[in-house]
Amino acid sequence: RIECPSLCLNGSSIRMEGAATESDPKADQVVESRPDHAELQTEEQGMLSGSQGEATIPTEPAEEWQECEEIQANQESSRTTKIAEAETVEAGYASSSRPMVPSLASPSDGSHRIWRKPHQKCCDQTDETKEWYLHKRHVLVFTYSGKPVYSRYGEEDGLSGTTGALSAIVSKMARFFFCNGTSTDCLRYMLAGEHVFAFLEKGPLWLVCISSTGDLYADMVALLERVHMQIITILTAGIEKTLVSRPNYDMRGLLGGTERVVNNMIRWCVQDMFLQCEGFESLPLPPTVRAVAVEALKGARLPNVLFAFLMAGHRILAAVSNRQYRLNSLDLGMVVNIIMSSASLRTGESWTPVCLSQYNDKGFAYAYISCIEGSEVIVVFLSTASDGKQFYAISQQAALVKETLRQPSCMEHIEEAIATSPIDLVACQGAASPSDASPGVRSSVPGAPRRLNLAPIAGQWQLLDGIIHAAYYLPGLQQYFSSQIAEPYQSRHRVKMLFRNYGRCRQLLRNAKVPCQVCVATNHECFYVSMAADYQLFLSVPRGISTSVISQFYHWVRTQESYIFLGPIPTW
Repeated sequence: RIECPSLCLNGSSIRMEGAATESDPKADQVVESRPDHAELQTEEQGMLSGSQGEATIPTEPAEEWQECEEIQANQESSRTTKIAEAETVEAGYASSSRPMVPSLASPSDGSHRIWRKPHQKCCDQTDETKEWYLHKRHVLVFTYSGKPVYSRYGEEDGLSGTTGALSAIVSKMARFFFCNGTSTDCLRYMLAGEHVFAFLEKGPLWLVCISSTGDLYADMVALLERVHMQIITILTAGIEKTLVSRPNYDMRGLLGGTERVVNNMIRWCVQDMFLQCEGFESLPLPPTVRAVAVEALKGARLPNVLFAFLMAGHRILAAVSNRQYRLNSLDLGMVVNIIMSSASLRTGESWTPVCLSQYNDKGFAYAYISCIEGSEVIVVFLSTASDGKQFYAISQQAALVKETLRQPSCMEHIEEAIATSPIDLVACQGAASPSDASPGVRSSVPGAPRRLNLAPIAGQWQLLDGIIHAAYYLPGLQQYFSSQIAEPYQSRHRVKMLFRNYGRCRQLLRNAKVPCQVCVATNHECFYVSMAADYQLFLSVPRGISTSVISQFYHWVRTQESYIFLGPIPTW
């Protein structure tokens, strides 16, 4: 019997009416909760915050905040491209210059907003211009001497007054309150009207997030942690030693051309589950197809290779690890973001240094990156050796992997998976019969829906129609599944609202004993989060829907688990 989470609205679980509206930045009260593992309520007793008549989706507001971001496109990946060219020439293996392949991804996939085409905006803004203060979420990085390193908006040279003031505030606070020599505490956050200033100290670097969107302090700090990790992935932690010995050193020259990578990391955190789950998203595939890809990678065993994986977009198709190396999903996310942020890395063979900070933050590993012609699939090997012989050896093995994946029975399923990701839970009902899930080529009927790469399912799944968004995270595997967001909620404004409310739910459960669950209700939606030792479930539904939707989604995930997750990472 499969145990599923239950929501008892009259028991020990929580329902907070109107506690997490988007304009309420203080809806992070600490509440402990433990689930009651009784059977789910009947539909008459188990409505999520209201009657069935309240299950309506609001219309899109007429005006929506339009963000603008500084992207340094003219210097994109200059350092990594030069290294790639030098290494490929040394190896006697010329890098190709194939054109980019048109994306097969679904138009509803939000990744096009995260890793969008480069463009320059806000470069002329400084802390003396009014427009700079109108942005709702600033991210600043500066040294403890007040020298600016990175700013999400505006030109760093024009923000020295702001970074200098913030550095002085931090220093004064430390002198007044933490000068007894025994305290290791520091300034963590400030409140100024609707704005929250979150501070994170990392050696000689200070990272600050200034938000007026109602972000929680915990999410803002997690965002700054990922920004710092992305910077270390590009430069290694050796930069901190340089800044300690030379406080006035300008490290922007080393980051030149990589601001876009950090910008994309920020967007990834606020417009996806990446901030809520310390894991990576896998590409849904039939187990037989995934096994072919895994075996191809396992056949490419080479010395000094830590990890090898196949990616389609930002989703991982297959992966194999060295027996002596344990994958950290955050390191993998940093590498994926670098690849997704650089068009040059996705068009040919590249050999670029990356620092795996959770493995060794003092040195570089080297990433071999090669795309498969005519597809969005990319082959990546992470190696500790940097010589040309290693590049050539990996290139030969990667060619064999690509040859295996080019087989029609394999590539067609991969292309279908790319086109149908993220999975639309409404369309899953059309694939409920075994005949729809049988292997075969895509439909030849023009305009016909694409076949989903899912297991055949039987039974009634009508409540899945009402789900706005759902996600399922397996901490033990460091993998998560995230569904497609319902069409009325696909605007950037509402996407951020969904993931922000997941953060509020997690904040309410931060001190609760596992297993625990919480339901937060707004005027139009209910956000449900259940946390157990082996899984975490996230659900957004309209108000008034039956609580049976929780059980249906849980059983659907368990049915599709071998399709939507990679499972344990095999080793060489």
